[in-house]
Amino acid sequence: MRLLDNEYAYVKRYRQIVDVMVRHGFGYLVERFGLRPFRSFREKVFGPRPQIEPVQVLSEAERLRHALEELGPTFIKFGQILSTRHDLVPEAYITELARLQDEVAPFGYDEARKVIEREFGKKIEDVFLSFDPEPIAAASIGQVHRARLLEGDEVAVKVMRPGVERLVETDLAIMMSLARFAEKHIKEGKFFNPVGFVEEFSRIIRHEIDYVHEAKNAERFYNNFAGSQTVKIPKIYWKYITRHVLTQEYSDGIKISDIAQIEASGLDKKKVTIDIANAYLKMIFEDGFYHADPHPGNILVTREGIIVFLDFGMAGYVDPELRECLVNLVIAIQRNDVGFLIEALTEMGLIVDGGESPAFRIKLEELINQYYSMTTKFIDPVRFLRDLIDILIKSRGKIPSNIMLLSKTLMIRDEIARKIDPEHNFAELVEPYVKKMIGERTSPSYILKETARAVWDFARLVKSLPRRVNNILAKAEKGTMKFELEHRGFEALVEELDVTSNRVSFSLIISALIVGSSIIITTGMSPRFFGVPLLGMFGFFIAGVLGMGLIISILRSGKW
Repeated sequence: MRLLDNEYAYVKRYRQIVDVMVRHGFGYLVERFGLRPFRSFREKVFGPRPQIEPVQVLSEAERLRHALEELGPTFIKFGQILSTRHDLVPEAYITELARLQDEVAPFGYDEARKVIEREFGKKIEDVFLSFDPEPIAAASIGQVHRARLLEGDEVAVKVMRPGVERLVETDLAIMMSLARFAEKHIKEGKFFNPVGFVEEFSRIIRHEIDYVHEAKNAERFYNNFAGSQTVKIPKIYWKYITRHVLTQEYSDGIKISDIAQIEASGLDKKKVTIDIANAYLKMIFEDGFYHADPHPGNILVTREGIIVFLDFGMAGYVDPELRECLVNLVIAIQRNDVGFLIEALTEMGLIVDGGESPAFRIKLEELINQYYSMTTKFIDPVRFLRDLIDILIKSRGKIPSNIMLLSKTLMIRDEIARKIDPEHNFAELVEPYVKKMIGERTSPSYILKETARAVWDFARLVKSLPRRVNNILAKAEKGTMKFELEHRGFEALVEELDVTSNRVSFSLIISALIVGSSIIITTGMSPRFFGVPLLGMFGFFIAGVLGMGLIISILRSGKW
């Protein structure tokens, strides 16, 4: 019974998705993905429901944004993640998807109360001293209520929207089936790796709908900024946290995008932008763990000028190797060394072919020439990363998801900062961190540590080499070794071979029908028409129809 319920939920959701996509002018995608059977009976008879706005009024990117917003939390988050993928999505779509709004009408207090009482196994009055029925913020995954604990602490309680987990899992199953279809049947699908992208997205959104995971992130940020005079992370109350309810210290403040209110409060706008920038530099260069969703609703500034970060469902990691590589990029620019730049990009996983293309090297030389002889103070890392990624995308470079997330986070932060203070200079703030790391590299302790690590790695290689060679020879002897060869540029040849083999198969079937029908006619079997066996005549007729179809197909292809 449960299996039937799931299948019904999938079909129902498929129909909703198809209906929304058709109404927003994406019927051609419905056709391409073979989703026509999921169109509702009403739509098949009367056509799609009227569009909210005529297709001609809005661009395709705008219509896509509206469609994703209408489809709910999974697709909103999907669009937000897509907006970080400059390697996959055109710039016009990037700009529009970045505007996706995750604000919806709140659900009722009775539903929120049921969730809380189910999670804690007791009445809401036994959990909270007071609980405001009106939410202070609402999104597609959950909403936030102001409350007071029995101990007297004022808190913000995030309650997950009922049914959102089941909806997300249904949507992820549908996305995965569409990704597999695209990878198998759409020519460009293999290059974009849709299955891998959906798998990565599934991991991200499952973390978003797990408030325990968000609480762990929040506590890590809380510990990292303990004692900070400029940044505040709300305290987490573990006693009042489950997968569907998150309780944290209540924080009051001004939305970072409310510039008029910031000015009215007498806050120094330049200091606000500097404090946010320094917070991110600390996260990236010192902690290796950064807030990856810095849209205006997730950053507040108090009346005292303290920066408050909220919503820790999405976080990024910068390991020591990546930090080293980022510094290598700056060094390569300052030295005007394209070879060193390519080496750094290879270590970061941004290029996989060693940058052997002359056109690619010329583009990199043009890029670093723009910054050559500049001090770190004038090398804007946000602009440089954006220009570098543009070059890599046009050269079909490989862009790892962690680099794209870091780049997008820095771009959003930079956009917010420049709206508050148009003269904001992020590069000037980065300079001390880069200088410190470059200085550390020339210290005797660093050189000794790197030398020791290289010797240790070499010793491990020498020690394991005989065993690895022996394993390879043993597998080769047993015939269990498998070699995989990757071919590129043969897609057209494979398609031609498919068409040719289909035509040969078709011709064999027609020949078999003709031969079989001829034999039947010679037997004189009944029933007969004008003395000729009907079955034989029918076989000739079918062979004639198939033969004409094959001839028409060959003539239309122009290859005969």
